[in-house]
Amino acid sequence: MDQQVDLQKVERVSPGDSEPVARDFINAIGGRFGRFAQVGTQKFWTPLRVLITTSLVFLACGFLTKANCIQGSRSDAGVVSLNWSGNRQYTSACYNDIVPLYGGRGIDAPGFPYAFSWQEGDLTRYMEYPVLGGIFQWICGIITRFLYPVVDAIPFHTLPESGFYFIVTALALAFFWVLVIRMVVELTGNRVWDTVLVAASPLVAVHAFTNWDTPAIAAVIAAMLAVKRGNPLLAGVLIGAGTAFKLWPLYLLGAYLVLAIKNKNLKPFITMAVSAAVTWLVVNIPVMIAYPAAWNEFLRLNRERGAEWTTIYQVIDRNVPIDLNDPVLLNVLSFGLFGASCVAILILGLKVQRTPRVAELAFLIVAAFLLFNKVWSPQYSLWLVPLAVLAFPQWKILFPWMVTDVMVWPILMWHMLGEDNKGLPHEMLDLVVISRDAFIVVMIVGVIRQMLGRRADPVMDAHAGRDLLAGPFGAGKRRKALKEVS
Repeated sequence: MDQQVDLQKVERVSPGDSEPVARDFINAIGGRFGRFAQVGTQKFWTPLRVLITTSLVFLACGFLTKANCIQGSRSDAGVVSLNWSGNRQYTSACYNDIVPLYGGRGIDAPGFPYAFSWQEGDLTRYMEYPVLGGIFQWICGIITRFLYPVVDAIPFHTLPESGFYFIVTALALAFFWVLVIRMVVELTGNRVWDTVLVAASPLVAVHAFTNWDTPAIAAVIAAMLAVKRGNPLLAGVLIGAGTAFKLWPLYLLGAYLVLAIKNKNLKPFITMAVSAAVTWLVVNIPVMIAYPAAWNEFLRLNRERGAEWTTIYQVIDRNVPIDLNDPVLLNVLSFGLFGASCVAILILGLKVQRTPRVAELAFLIVAAFLLFNKVWSPQYSLWLVPLAVLAFPQWKILFPWMVTDVMVWPILMWHMLGEDNKGLPHEMLDLVVISRDAFIVVMIVGVIRQMLGRRADPVMDAHAGRDLLAGPFGAGKRRKALKEVS
């Protein structure tokens, strides 16, 4: 055991040696390790603690970027209410779904969220989030209603109940993001400092608290960690739970399916898929039976909604005389393009000479989903951050992508003000969306070149040609199984 630890210390990759982007910064704070430096001997400021501290700083920035939207005003009668006067949610780019949906989805009142409904014209609306997502909001609402009387007892305060709900929710979401950092540290192996791109991502400073995304990300990364540790059953449970929170964790199964087929080792995949399905059903069936219309709201809304502002479909619609507002057409296009992408990824994964890494396949699938889906809410880019770092740790590409992606948000907010309020013209929004998508395509091409062996893979190089994340899906497991059979 001690020999393994010592070997990892010796082999740990310093970003000062491998990343030109980091070299100048490292030189400024003391320079690279010398030949005789003892790596990994810090008593307190271990890489994990440094990275968690960094993540807390950026999470604090994420809170501050939304803080202008949790302020209230006190009436003459002493009632504190939310104050979004002057379109502050747009002018300060502090908009988030958490604050307005506290009252908008019945979280501010007693009762189960899927029992709540309201009218929009002739349509009866319900909570539109998957079951675990709705329950998460409900629990945060219960905590808020229990504790807010303490806040309300403070004289002359101006924090509305929805603002306090945001604080409670932000603390919970931050907890899940810190878990992500903890797990990515283990998944990066000898390239532990790649995790700084997750911990210090500009996207965290803008979107950590835009919506309820960090628990689903944590579920995906936890599932990858479970596979690394040789537990596909637990990985399936986590994927099922993640899918009950947001749909996209389901796509992680696709990455493992490619490896299972390529290495002729379907048993761990079947275990994972079955446990994911059982977990999802256990979570969903009670709500499905008790509140069928509310349970179906997520599916109905996604089936009938149009394209979101920052998708390729809206960019085309704003600039080309083609009507892409028909939901049926959009569904065909988005499902068709994403399905074709998944087939292409499967074929690529089976045809390449070396076994693809789990992170490479997962990144390609999720990136294809975002590019071709008819909804790309800007905070969805958070999903890609840990996957991109694990799949393609090229700092000089990842950091500019994240900076560009961050710019989508303020430009979108400014554009949404509208012409009457001197909002930005759509051309500015289109430019930054195309730039973001171009970076995603560059990363996709880079990952494909890695898989084809036309570009060095720094992750494989740092781990003697092994994929630490493959677990029972690895090529080595296949060789062992074949020997046992023979």
